[in-house]
Amino acid sequence: MPTSRSKLSYARLFDDLRVLLAVHRCGSMTRAAEELETTTSTVSRQISRLRGELGISPFVKSDGGWLLNPRLASLIEAFEHADGMIFSELSRVSEGAPDEARDIRIGALPSIISHVLIPGVPELWQERAHLRPVFENRVYEIGLGMSDVALVFNLPESGRLKTRRCGAFPFALYAPRGWQHGDGWASLTDRYAAQYAEARGAYFGCDAILKADSFAQLVPAMHSLGLAAVLPSVMAADEPDLVHMPDSGLDVGRDVYLIYHESRSDDADLRAVVDWICRRLADLPSPAEALPDMQRRLYTIQG
Repeated sequence: MPTSRSKLSYARLFDDLRVLLAVHRCGSMTRAAEELETTTSTVSRQISRLRGELGISPFVKSDGGWLLNPRLASLIEAFEHADGMIFSELSRVSEGAPDEARDIRIGALPSIISHVLIPGVPELWQERAHLRPVFENRVYEIGLGMSDVALVFNLPESGRLKTRRCGAFPFALYAPRGWQHGDGWASLTDRYAAQYAEARGAYFGCDAILKADSFAQLVPAMHSLGLAAVLPSVMAADEPDLVHMPDSGLDVGRDVYLIYHESRSDDADLRAVVDWICRRLADLPSPAEALPDMQRRLYTIQG
């Protein structure tokens, strides 16, 4: 039986619902524990306590992780909206104390964080000096997770989220100077690159001879082993020994969408961050434009 209203501790319930929201957003207790900077056992204990308070199981275990009990959908939606409104109000209050730092959690692909957003942080600070960006690596996740704002390639199918298309993020085939077709190539692991495996296998005529878990791992492999690979163009622009290989049919620009919860729509700080991110992503160069002049001349000489 649910705890009676007179005995219910709202302070404790609020804390437990915060954990419930984290597990719902993250899809697992382990990931939620990481986001909340606590332990999986603590998360599990609070979910168990919430089960006792509500009289029903908050989640249903599935192959894909923990799914929210449909009977709690309205409750978690109400809590998520209230949580967002509280953060928005805190932003409004903090406008009267501009020296107080405020964290804004931004989730994005690591290469977007390192090569697009971080170089533009001084621009953000010109407008909102009190903001402290907290960047979180997100590789092909669909939902918002525990970020205040996130950049995704695929829009979530549900949730009260505001969405905004920021532009196309270009990927292209690059290789060390002197690389020739047949010299071998590298790829991300199947977890990230399975949907492109057939096209790339057809172009190269063989399987990748090396797979890595991130683009940051691929780049040194390309240099040391003389391999080609598809990279974000913004990363390749910082690698003078890598040249764009045109006409491969493997270049692609993936639409990037910015998402945040609708309850944060009146948050002035968040709006400023959203506008800043979209400006940073609006005019990303094409693969050819991303090449420094020296790279472009070298590639032209090679023919």
